[in-house]
Amino acid sequence: MIKIYIFILFFFSLFVCSAQWTYNVSVNTTVTAAPKNQQHIHMVTDAFNGAIITWEDNRNSATNSTDIYAQRLNGSGITKWALNGIAVCTSTGTQKSSAITEAGNGAVIIAWEDNRSGNYDIYAQKIDSSGNILWPADGIIVCNKPTNQKAPKLVSDNTGGAIIVWEDSVNFYFDIYAQRISANGLPLWTNNGVAICTAPNVQNNPRIDFGTAGGAIITWQDKRNNSDYDIYAQSINVTGLTQWATDGVVICNAINTQSNPKIEPDGSNGAIIAWEDKRNALDYDIFAQRINSTGVTQWAGNGLSVVSTPSNQSAADMKYLGGNLVAFSWKDNRSGAYAVYAQLLTLSGNPQLATNGVQLSTGLKSINPNNISDQFGGVIISWQDSTSNGWNVSSQKINSSAIQQWNAGGIVISNAAEDQINITQIADGLGGAIFSWEDHRNTTDYDIFAQHVNSDGTTLTGIKDPTANTKLNAECYPNPINSYSKIRLNNNATNSDWFIIIHDTFGKTIWTKTLKADEFINVGHLDLSEGLYFYSITMKNNPGKTNGKFIKTASH
Repeated sequence: MIKIYIFILFFFSLFVCSAQWTYNVSVNTTVTAAPKNQQHIHMVTDAFNGAIITWEDNRNSATNSTDIYAQRLNGSGITKWALNGIAVCTSTGTQKSSAITEAGNGAVIIAWEDNRSGNYDIYAQKIDSSGNILWPADGIIVCNKPTNQKAPKLVSDNTGGAIIVWEDSVNFYFDIYAQRISANGLPLWTNNGVAICTAPNVQNNPRIDFGTAGGAIITWQDKRNNSDYDIYAQSINVTGLTQWATDGVVICNAINTQSNPKIEPDGSNGAIIAWEDKRNALDYDIFAQRINSTGVTQWAGNGLSVVSTPSNQSAADMKYLGGNLVAFSWKDNRSGAYAVYAQLLTLSGNPQLATNGVQLSTGLKSINPNNISDQFGGVIISWQDSTSNGWNVSSQKINSSAIQQWNAGGIVISNAAEDQINITQIADGLGGAIFSWEDHRNTTDYDIFAQHVNSDGTTLTGIKDPTANTKLNAECYPNPINSYSKIRLNNNATNSDWFIIIHDTFGKTIWTKTLKADEFINVGHLDLSEGLYFYSITMKNNPGKTNGKFIKTASH
C-alpha cells in the first residue's frame, strides 16, 4: 500500500531591513548579556537558516552552580525567544555539560547532567521553534541511578526523539550507557538505559553519531587493559540492541594512550573516528579509522596517521563533508607555538592537502579548532587567536578542491575588546556560517555573542531567502521513484558544476554529491528507506537554489 504524505511547507522571507547582524566584527550580535557567566556553548540549526544555542548560566546563583538556558536567532540575527534566553532548567543544584540535537521542524532536544537529587543524573528537555517547553518543567529523567552519570551526548533518532549516551558509574568504574527518548519524552529502551560497554576498568568520553536505520554508532576511550586508554566503538539499533561484539570492537589498541575520540558518519551507515594518539611515547599525533556498518575497520590496522610531526598535535576536530571527503583540524605545536592546521582525507584515506596538513592560522597562538560542512562540499574551520590584547576568533573556508577560500590566515569573526573564546558555528545553508562564542568584552564576566559570515567571507546584515530560485530548474522523474528514477538539472546554461543535498523530513542529510554539468543522479539506486525525501540544488556560478522532493514507497 502506498502511503500518502501530506505536507505543509512554510517559507520564511528574511529581509535585510529587519536584520540584526552587523558588518562590524568589533560589535557583533548579542545572544545573552545576563548577569554573571554564560559559558559552554552548543549550537544547531533552527531548520530555517538560523541557529539555536544552548549554554550553562549562573545568573541565578550566589555560588558557581549553573542552570541551562537557550536562545534562537533567525537568519537575520534577530533573537526569537525571551531577552537573554529561555530557561531550559533552573532546578536546585547544578545543571551542566549540556548537549543539543535537532528534533525536526525546528525543534531541539537538550540533555545535561543534573545533581538536584544529590548525585549527578541525566535529564533532557525538548523545545519547539517558538521556544515552547514541550516536556515537563526542568526536564525529564533519562537516567537517575544512585551513582553518578555524566557527560551526555545525543543524536536525533529521526522520529522527533533522540538517542542519548553517557558515562555511568553504576559498576563503580565509569561505563558507557545509552537510552532512546521518544518525541513525547518517553524512554523507549530499558529503564535507566542499556549497557553499551561494561568491560573492566574505565570507559569514558563517549561520542555518538548516526548509524543504520535510525540507530547510532558510539565511540569512547577505554582502559580495559588496565594500563592505558584505547579506542572502541559499538553500533546500536532503534530497539536498543547492540549490533557488534559485546563491549564493542577495537578501533585502536596501539601501545600507549589513545584518547579524545571524535566521530562522524561516512555516508554509508558506517563511521569515521579520529583520536589523539601517543603511540610514539613522546608526544601526541592525530590518527583516524573508518568502520563499516557491520563493525569491520576499513583503513590500516590501528588507524592511519592524519598528522605525525614532532611535538604535540591535539584538540582534533573532524567533519564529513558529503561525497568522498572528510575534513580534520587540530592545534599543532611543531613550530614551538600552537597554530591551527587542517587536512582533507578521501573515504579511502588518501590526503588531499600536503603531508601532515597545512597551516591555517597566523596568530601568535591559535587553539580550539572547530569544523563544520559548508553544505557545498567544503569545510569551514574556526579557532581562537591570541593577540597582544587577548583572544580573538577567526575562521577559514576550504572548498572541495582543497583550496582556501578566505584571506590568508583566516578572516576575523570577532576582535572586540578583551577575550573571545571557545567559538562554534553552524552552516547558514548558503555556503556561509553563523558563529557563536563566549565573550569577555564587558571585563566582568562572560556573555554570548554571534556573527554571520557570507560564503565569500564577508559579513552580512541578513541572509537571503533560501527558497529563492534564479532560473534553476530540476526534476525527479518518475516520482514516486523506481529503479529508473533520475534527478536532473534541466537548464544549466552556464555549464557549471552543481551540488545536491538530499535530506529526510527531520533535516538529516542523507546524501550529497558534486556533479559535472551534464551529469545526473539515478536516485532509484540510492539505499533509501521508505519515506519522503527533500533535495536542494545549487550551482558553482549561480546564486540561485532549487528545491524538490520525492517519495520512496514499499513497492519500490
